[in-house]
Amino acid sequence: MQRYTKKNYRRHMWALMTLYVAMMLLVWPHARGATNLPWKIALALAPTLPVIAVIGLMAKLVLHSDELEQRLYLSALSAATGVVATASMIGGFLCSAGVFRFDGDILIWVFPALCMTYGVAHVLFARRYGGTACE
Repeated sequence: MQRYTKKNYRRHMWALMTLYVAMMLLVWPHARGATNLPWKIALALAPTLPVIAVIGLMAKLVLHSDELEQRLYLSALSAATGVVATASMIGGFLCSAGVFRFDGDILIWVFPALCMTYGVAHVLFARRYGGTACE
């Protein structure tokens, strides 16, 4: 099996994220104004397609990595998931108690928060093993 390199990953990721930004700027703003429900759903969910593809690329990168890299990726992902899940649960309890009032729109920030937390955890775990996360 041919190795999926970080260079290939970055090239594909940047192309998909460029598509995501374009969709957020050009397609998604029309979702609220759409009158036809199926069209509204399609416009609202269109930007998720490149994000789902990036998640697939991340899985491909992990599967094509050596054991140490896999451990690093999965340890960082586990830590990030725990932090974001805990913060979400705390926020949910505070909203339920009436301390904060948030609309459902805040859910759009869960995945970016997970990605940012993963990035920080990845750097910290990489330093633990004597490497850098930016190779």
